[in-house]
Amino acid sequence: MSEVRDPWGPVHTGGGDQYVMNLVAGATRQARGARGTALDDLRWLKRRFVPPEHLGAARSWLSENRTVLLAGPLGSGRRTAAKMLLNELTDEDGSFRILQEELELDPAEIGVRYRLLLDLSHSDEETFRRRQRELPGFRAALQRCDAHIVVVLPDGFEHHVDPVLSSHVVRIDRPRSQLVLQRHLEAEDIQPIGSRLGSTDLKSHLSGPMEDVAELVRLVVRVRDTGREGGLSAWLDEAVMAMADRSDEVAQQLKDHSSGRERAVLFAAAMCRGSSSDTVFFAAQGLLESLELTEEERPRLEQRGYVEQLDGLEIEVGAHSRVGFSRVAYDRTVRAHFWDNYPDLRRSFCQWVDRVIRLDWLEERERRDIVERFLEQALRTGCVGHVMWLIEQWTRPDQRGGPTRWMQFAAQALVTGLNDERHGARFRELVRGWSREFDLADHVGQLLVHVCTEVVAPNFPEQALVRLHQRARRENGAGAPTARQALCELTAGSRMLFHRLLDQLMSGFRDRQWQIDPYLFLDVIDPWRLTAADSRSHPLAADASVRSQLVYGWYTVMTHRPDLAWPVVGEWLPAAGQIAVPDMLLSILVEAACYDVRLLGSLHVVARNWSLSAVGRPDVAARLSRFIDMAQGIHSAEFTFRNTAEEAIR
Repeated sequence: MSEVRDPWGPVHTGGGDQYVMNLVAGATRQARGARGTALDDLRWLKRRFVPPEHLGAARSWLSENRTVLLAGPLGSGRRTAAKMLLNELTDEDGSFRILQEELELDPAEIGVRYRLLLDLSHSDEETFRRRQRELPGFRAALQRCDAHIVVVLPDGFEHHVDPVLSSHVVRIDRPRSQLVLQRHLEAEDIQPIGSRLGSTDLKSHLSGPMEDVAELVRLVVRVRDTGREGGLSAWLDEAVMAMADRSDEVAQQLKDHSSGRERAVLFAAAMCRGSSSDTVFFAAQGLLESLELTEEERPRLEQRGYVEQLDGLEIEVGAHSRVGFSRVAYDRTVRAHFWDNYPDLRRSFCQWVDRVIRLDWLEERERRDIVERFLEQALRTGCVGHVMWLIEQWTRPDQRGGPTRWMQFAAQALVTGLNDERHGARFRELVRGWSREFDLADHVGQLLVHVCTEVVAPNFPEQALVRLHQRARRENGAGAPTARQALCELTAGSRMLFHRLLDQLMSGFRDRQWQIDPYLFLDVIDPWRLTAADSRSHPLAADASVRSQLVYGWYTVMTHRPDLAWPVVGEWLPAAGQIAVPDMLLSILVEAACYDVRLLGSLHVVARNWSLSAVGRPDVAARLSRFIDMAQGIHSAEFTFRNTAEEAIR
């Protein structure tokens, strides 16, 4: 379809702004990681998955009954098992959906052959009981849509399942941890040594949750990537040591080093590991100043030298003056200690991080690492407000109103927050608030588009749709892509999302408040897509509810934006002439126009002029004219108007 005339003029934001937004896009992809989309996540899991005991029973029950309530011991990998069960059902990438535990189960959310995951593993009893009451009615819609759902039960709740659902409960056990470790190592191109994986010291670290096994392998990879010699055996030894609880060691170290400066240096080294020793010094100095501790110190030249302080704290200075710790992951324990033991200073830590990453000499990689370490601790301790405060700081415009270099860290923080299982909903709400702002800065709007398409849409497509639509109504056309473009692309791959967008547009048409909605309607009603069919689905235009939306939409744009409507009618007419059932499109146009005789006249003129052109089809125009006559009660006995879904799909 050719483009409808754009309501905005050409926009140029300048090379500098575009450079910053390229950084934002890169930061979004990097923060999203290898498991960024639902499909990426499934691929990642598939390479590492070891089927737990009784998964076969769950698979059979799901296939036969479309519903499984998955139970199992804490840390047994229930969520992963649920994803793999759903993944085995079909190879359709777009049909996997994660349902929000806090939202009511709405049968209208179910699309054809959808694979649905409802994870209640962290839900409280009230939420569990609400979803349980809604599930029987929801299951009826699953049958109609040929869809399936796996519900992950909270630990210990399987005996609280209602009798009507109890037959759907399948309990899985832990998979073999040693085999899980082996699969994870192989996925990282590390060939494991069987005897070493079965050693007693390693087994003690494999008895915890499956996520602990993944963390162990992450540490092995980190040790390997440092170039440490000794092979897998040595790497495992270091990783096992790093997994050990070192909180007592950190507590003792802080007892031995009780001055504010020493503690600030230790904390700064943990936050800035891998940066230069100068960075650690000035970061520590900044922390002391922000906490107003410098006035309590002796004059600087009377204090111990900085290098001596580093030695005393067992902080290593390696090649290129890079700071680190001899023990793998010790810096993480130090960070956790400060966040856990000084909750009153967490806001100060947040403000301090903003100061540190603005140090002129830092490399971008160092800034990203510092932000990542802050986010890990802030989200772990529930300090969502602190993360949002930083996002606000980093999205502030420069003097010209454009983005600053800090936008990439706002993207990093936002994507990390959106991906957080506990707090993701808070960040989706933040994006929703942005989407409704009329004066939202263009660069923040572009960030919104990035995260909606790259992060929110894979798991929460309906929420992405709503946010993009709200933003499209308020944007000025800046951005690449715009929310309008992203919305069209999002709905192009999903019949359900196309239907939802039409719903929203019809509601907007009734209010006639948004000038962009007619453009959006005409953007998405590609006649070829509407009439396409395959062995598994009927054409969209043959769906009764879609057809009624198309009729109302066409009537609205013909009436209120004829300058937009008639050129697109000129695109529908050639399409009608090339499909097997031209009535499928022609009848929609006539029904939309039949409420106003002037619209019927305009439709007739457009069709007549097109038929006289070099590419026109007089037979199509003649058929349309007969439909127009029928709509006016002329020749109704001589012509049969066929517009039923059954006729359209023959």
